[in-house]
Amino acid sequence: MYNFQSTRSFRSGCLEYLRPFVPMHVILPLLQRIPYRTLAPIMLVATLLLGCSQNKDGVINRAFHRLTARDNGWFNANEKLKEVVVGIETAHVDNYDEVLPLFIYGTPDQAKSATPELEKCIDKCSLVIERHSMNIGGKERNKWMDDTWFVLAKSQFYKGNYYEAERGFTYVSRRFKDGNRKLESLVWLARTAIQLEQYGKAQSALDQINDEKKLPKKFDHGELGAVQAELALKRGKVDDAIVHLEAAIPKANKKKERVRWSFILGQLYQVKSLDEKAIAQFAKVVKMNPPYEMAFQAEIFQVLAFNRGDSKSLRKKLKRMLRDNKNIDHFDMLHYAVADLDMKERKQPEAIEQLEMSARVSTTDQKQKTKTFLKLADIYFDDREYKSAQQYYDSTQTLMAETHPRLEEVKTRARVLGELVEQLAIIQLEDSLQELGKLDEKDLEKKIRGMIRDREQEEAEKELAEEEARARLDAAPPPANKPPTAGGRGTWYFYDPQQIARGQTDFSKKWGPRKLEDDWRRKDKGGSALFEGEEEDLADGTTEEDNEKEKAESEWKDPAFYTKDIPVDDVALEASNSRICGALYTSGMIYKEQLKDADNAIESFEVLNGRFEECRYTPESFYQLYRIYLEKEETTNYFSPDGTSSKTYADIILERWPDSEFARLVRDPNILQADEARKAEEELAYKEVYDRYRQYMYGSVITSCGNVIENEPRNHFLAKYHMLRAMAIGGMRDVSGYRNALTEVRTKFPGTDEDRAAGDLLAALEGSHKAPPPPIKAEGTKGEYKTASGPHYYVLIVPNEGNDINLIKAAISNFNSAFFPGTPLEITSSFLDPQRQVVMLSPFESKAKVVEYHALFASGNEMLVGVNDQEFPEFGIGTDNYAQLYKTKDVEGYVTFFTENYLGPQ
Repeated sequence: MYNFQSTRSFRSGCLEYLRPFVPMHVILPLLQRIPYRTLAPIMLVATLLLGCSQNKDGVINRAFHRLTARDNGWFNANEKLKEVVVGIETAHVDNYDEVLPLFIYGTPDQAKSATPELEKCIDKCSLVIERHSMNIGGKERNKWMDDTWFVLAKSQFYKGNYYEAERGFTYVSRRFKDGNRKLESLVWLARTAIQLEQYGKAQSALDQINDEKKLPKKFDHGELGAVQAELALKRGKVDDAIVHLEAAIPKANKKKERVRWSFILGQLYQVKSLDEKAIAQFAKVVKMNPPYEMAFQAEIFQVLAFNRGDSKSLRKKLKRMLRDNKNIDHFDMLHYAVADLDMKERKQPEAIEQLEMSARVSTTDQKQKTKTFLKLADIYFDDREYKSAQQYYDSTQTLMAETHPRLEEVKTRARVLGELVEQLAIIQLEDSLQELGKLDEKDLEKKIRGMIRDREQEEAEKELAEEEARARLDAAPPPANKPPTAGGRGTWYFYDPQQIARGQTDFSKKWGPRKLEDDWRRKDKGGSALFEGEEEDLADGTTEEDNEKEKAESEWKDPAFYTKDIPVDDVALEASNSRICGALYTSGMIYKEQLKDADNAIESFEVLNGRFEECRYTPESFYQLYRIYLEKEETTNYFSPDGTSSKTYADIILERWPDSEFARLVRDPNILQADEARKAEEELAYKEVYDRYRQYMYGSVITSCGNVIENEPRNHFLAKYHMLRAMAIGGMRDVSGYRNALTEVRTKFPGTDEDRAAGDLLAALEGSHKAPPPPIKAEGTKGEYKTASGPHYYVLIVPNEGNDINLIKAAISNFNSAFFPGTPLEITSSFLDPQRQVVMLSPFESKAKVVEYHALFASGNEMLVGVNDQEFPEFGIGTDNYAQLYKTKDVEGYVTFFTENYLGPQ
């Protein structure tokens, strides 16, 4: 029996509880009919259901939403984000040639690869915010909301959406002022602003933290100091960065942060030339038991920071490291470090020997080999040993990364020194031939036999050195006890970077630098298709390259090879002297204008003047000597012991060539200023003729060029007019006239850019026997396109022939599901014209969104193989512009507009 009174009280309690939610005329009949035993569980379920309300601030409501937000959403999103961050940090490879970054955020490619996982984090957090936020009376009652917003903003940060991340961190810091994530969000807001190069905003966020009267016990003071140091580095304030890092390192929460920041602090000491502090700091890093690579670099950096004192202990350490086989792939770096010590102690011959050893023992580190070659090139360049310098600069540019700050300088020096070495080789060859021509038959035969013996010895020594290098490489033991490479793929042979680098080294030693392309072994890639992909082994088992090598060897072993070019009569001797005269003048100009080496320029011009009484470049040579000495007198306190001065050469010019252009310039040096004004006018006139050439007005161009050539022999652009005239003749398909005009350019303007261009065109002409194609005319857009910021489409133009539109749409759909799961995109297709279809994705709410989509779509993602690698035109387009495009069919014009107006600022 149930107690009636207790039953009635329970029913009354139920009535009072349900009154705010259910009408009374519904409640009363239900309570009267439901038995007591059934009523209790029903009320429990009702209580839980009513707890789901986000608008009621009850104990059950708060408990339900906090528990669900933490365990169902935030926890999973936070763990997934941690996995992504660990993956990014593990895959990161530090470049020790630069100051290391304090924080590792990953590359844009890594951000794209991580986008699907980060989108899951964002979706989970968004769902938690939508279903479990309890904003009651202007105050958030779910204490896990600030954590959820924080994870969402960090996910946007690692995705590379810094503006979205900035909005998220700002929201957390302002909305949840009493939450535990406020200060952490301000730190990340500063990190985000630094990535956006908004340094003032970053400083403002950090100032808010520093203005707090009391910081929580669990606040990460080390991270705050590191962020302040990062901001200082971005602003170029290295001293401030050092102060912040010195304070941050002892407060670092994690060992890996403390080790990394300590290494960076040593690098900053080195930047500020605080060598003793740097050495001590790197020694501290070694004692912290860092990863292998950082420990090794810390040892090397101690050597590189050494500047004065006794280097015995450092040399002893390097020798010990050279005996340890686990460092075998860094032996090149160790020899480079020894060379650095030698250079600081003024032992240049020993340094060169160590650098050469560094290059010989190099195995996997292309960056180090680049540094070694560059160092050797710079040493020889500073010593004015230009031939050796050119060889090393040439080798350096083949290895140097495109982003290297000295790439253009190295390329220029390699090119300029190559031209210089070419001229010096001409002089040496012609001098040698003339010397051979002075010998009688018996002495000549004896001399040639000696030359052949010397060549045989050189070839034997070269072959022996190559065999020894290969033997050393083959006999080298594998590195012992070296930690595996980051990323987890180094265990399989074909993914092991050490093995890959060794293979590249072996290949380069045998074949030299080869471009990765089909038929890389073939010299002539235009052969029969029957032999495509086949080894070029001949019937006797040899290759074409072997036969070429044997043919070249048989040539230099034949005495006739040395006698064929000997000048045996006056005509040949005059031609030889003419080549020497030109080479001496050209080398002198290279020294003077491009290398700024006045001493060698003077020597070249004086050798020319002393050797030849009168040759093609004698007046020019005297004038250049006059200019060199005049510049010395005007810019320095120049005094010549032998009395040589600019007046010496001015008098010679005025006496020997009184009516020449050079005499006119000597009499009135200020005429050069007037020449500059005239040159500017001539440049405008040349550009006008060139514009006509680009409009295919070849007849008019030929006439204008002819008038300048005939009537303006002093025109500063005379060489360019000759070249332009030749190109216009080629445009009219006059092959014979084109060849003659190019030959005239080479004859009249040796050593100029036009000479080199004409030489290349002549070589191409001889190979193809065809006139050059006319220049490509830049087409203007037919539609009148305007930049729009509103709704956009993303469009692919796909040819009908050979393409399955349904397969393309399916691939794009799969890509969208993986990378943009939260963005509903509709994919449609329609005909643009009988030959092409439009695949359209919509909608995109703004220009920024469609540009973001294009960056990921065009990045070469493997999910889009067969789509974005087919060179289909692909672009974002506003609604108004799409109407113009559909009307005009001007795809090429719009692609140009899209590239310039959407992608140009990037």
